[in-house]
Amino acid sequence: MQQQPKQRRVRASMIVLAILCAMSFVMYIDRTNIATAALAIRSDLHLSNSQLGFVFSAFAVVYAVAMIPGSWVADKIGAHKMLAICGVLWATGTLLTGLAGGLYGLIVARFIVGLGESAIVPTSAKALAVWVEPQRRGFAQGITHSFARLGNAAAPLVVAALIVTTSWRVMFVILGIASIAWVVLWTWYFRDDPRKHPGITPEELALLPTAAYNVRPPMRWAPLLRTLWPATLVSFCHGWALWFFLNWMPSYFAQNYQLDIKHSAIFSSAIFLGGVIGTTLGGVLSDMVLRRTKDVRRARRSVIVFGFLSPVLFLVPLLMNPTLTIAAVCLGAAFFLSELVTAPLWAVAMDLAPRHAATSSGIMNTGLAIAATVSAPIVGWVIDHTGSWQLVFAMSMSMLALGPIAAWLIHPDRPYLGEGPGPEANRRPDERAVNASPAPTLAS
Repeated sequence: MQQQPKQRRVRASMIVLAILCAMSFVMYIDRTNIATAALAIRSDLHLSNSQLGFVFSAFAVVYAVAMIPGSWVADKIGAHKMLAICGVLWATGTLLTGLAGGLYGLIVARFIVGLGESAIVPTSAKALAVWVEPQRRGFAQGITHSFARLGNAAAPLVVAALIVTTSWRVMFVILGIASIAWVVLWTWYFRDDPRKHPGITPEELALLPTAAYNVRPPMRWAPLLRTLWPATLVSFCHGWALWFFLNWMPSYFAQNYQLDIKHSAIFSSAIFLGGVIGTTLGGVLSDMVLRRTKDVRRARRSVIVFGFLSPVLFLVPLLMNPTLTIAAVCLGAAFFLSELVTAPLWAVAMDLAPRHAATSSGIMNTGLAIAATVSAPIVGWVIDHTGSWQLVFAMSMSMLALGPIAAWLIHPDRPYLGEGPGPEANRRPDERAVNASPAPTLAS
């Protein structure tokens, strides 16, 4: 009698990664739904572009201020509790957005969303630092952030469809309930220590760097900040361009090409889809260079520099007021290329301080949060007072040009207090002698 082949089971680490991808998708819909809904909200509540800029910035202000404290708390209490708390907060803020009666109600609601989401991605990095093999950090960051960009791409279509079929207020309530559903799933499945997960096998556990995190050294802020400030500056430059796309694309198409909410959503979604591919590809390319060269600095920095310089070429045509089709193609290409930066930049924060992954990621991401805070009202003011979209595109191009200068100062090969970058940092001493062995993959 022929023996049945053994059925391959889905690894627990892959399920954790999938749940974090789902979180990124839902969270980014809730983060950017205001951009598409702004067309309806502005009409209903009689707001100007400058006032919308303050609504956008309300999220970013508390997001920036709470980023490092929230990340520090995550390192203290663990990803399981912290992501559940954050999820409840951002869901509550989303629900309250639908109940807002005016400008100040919108600002308060967006404050709560920003507070809930401030520590989300750094805390996700903390979970990935333990649940994903060190050699696959670029891929893991790339795929989770690509689902965030998929949320960006889906948000205009989902939001527009819900507004058309219900109203912008009901739309926010529905999305808030979806966020609560994710919190329930996360709380039920995840464990901070993989060894305590009922679904993990000894073979899978052997691949994970759990032993490296049994003892966490005390936090020393001054060396950590000195190590991470270049990555924070890079994050600011990237964040300016990123949040310009996320906040203003629907308004750009609506105001510059006189499109309605449905067609603005379609064009915006098409552009954001480029980010889904670019974010994943950036992580894959960075990990590929790391495996081939064993040089973590080259692996991270080369992709980051290319991701800053290449989009500038596609933004140049936007300065000449092109046709709708050319504008959409150029913006899609620019967003795709700029998103190559995301995964290697987040991998840098994990490389530099894997035992303090949430805090180090939070410090780095504070640059992006500050960019989101200051860019939204500035862009809104410029558009209201000059009517020039070309000027705000030029501002984004200048930030993209500054990024490679800052990236040159990043040194993931000089980690915080010797924690170590890349795969070598978390291997046992007996494993370090076999550098030539192929790196395990998530599919192994």
